[in-house]
Amino acid sequence: MLMLTRSLLPLSLVALGACSTMQVQSDYDPAARFDGLQTYDWVKTEKKPAADLRLSDPLLDKRITDLVENQLAAQGYRRSLAGAPDFMVGYHAALEKKLAVSTMNDYYGYRAGWGWSYGAGTGRVMPESYVYEYEQGSLIIDIVNTKTRQLMWRGSAQAEVNRKKRDEQLAEAVRRILQGFPPKQKK
Repeated sequence: MLMLTRSLLPLSLVALGACSTMQVQSDYDPAARFDGLQTYDWVKTEKKPAADLRLSDPLLDKRITDLVENQLAAQGYRRSLAGAPDFMVGYHAALEKKLAVSTMNDYYGYRAGWGWSYGAGTGRVMPESYVYEYEQGSLIIDIVNTKTRQLMWRGSAQAEVNRKKRDEQLAEAVRRILQGFPPKQKK
């Protein structure tokens, strides 16, 4: 049992080390004016098929647009179906294969065996490397000036994709990205 625990520990630590938390960031045009924004609509673009067919899925598109619309509504914005909106919204999604490599020494520089003794133990201890392959998902949400068609604000989130928790991850990503909109501008 002790050997089983010792062999599983490095693998579990590698898995935990490779699982990173969601990274969220945003940037904006300091010359853009965000006060007075109330209405939005979606940027009208022709959807090109993504290299990864999972990203061209109309169900995924609906899931993301619904999440963005719900979050913007929760923040007090409303979609303008008639007339000129104050700003336009668009998004981009990507998937990328990543590798995490971790090198561990099970004994942290000590020889295996009982107590402190010179020459006793199992011999030289070599570090072991573990490779963990995963998919990193990225979601970018853009806010565009309706009049100039220039990017005003961009927020993004990146995280390891967990297929079983995809919907929860998407909801968290949209919520956390849009928490930074509008930006707190210096006056």
